[in-house]
Amino acid sequence: MNTHPHTSDIRLAKRLWPEAGGHIEQVRRTGEVRYVHPDFERPLRLNDRRKDVPAKLLTRLNQLGRRVGPTA
Repeated sequence: MNTHPHTSDIRLAKRLWPEAGGHIEQVRRTGEVRYVHPDFERPLRLNDRRKDVPAKLLTRLNQLGRRVGPTA
């Protein structure tokens, strides 16, 4: 992850999350997914039916980007 993502594309966010060291779990029968990362105490539980990126997920991706820092 070399930049802070500013995206409304959920597919890009789902691709960036595992690259940052997290994993995505399906929550059965709810249409939700859980974004889990070892750097955060609590996982994010978000609606998977949305086509945009929720602000909570974008905030966490940006926090992870700041921890890693830009690579040149």
